[in-house]
Amino acid sequence: MLASRHAVAGLQSDFFRDQFRKMLRWLFYSVILMFTLIAMIVYFILAEPNQLYYANTQEGKIFAMPKIGH
Repeated sequence: MLASRHAVAGLQSDFFRDQFRKMLRWLFYSVILMFTLIAMIVYFILAEPNQLYYANTQEGKIFAMPKIGH
């Protein structure tokens, strides 16, 4: 009777240990994904291209407007 309790306890501890390691692995992957997405957002904010403005005439001709200021 006592041996079967130890066997059950051993199986349970093995199960929980394996599940903990699996969950820890998924957590690690999700943290890496989170930092990757944050880095991509920062890159897209900092590397934003300059705005180009255009004007058109009543005839439909399109002209690039000169950049004034900075």
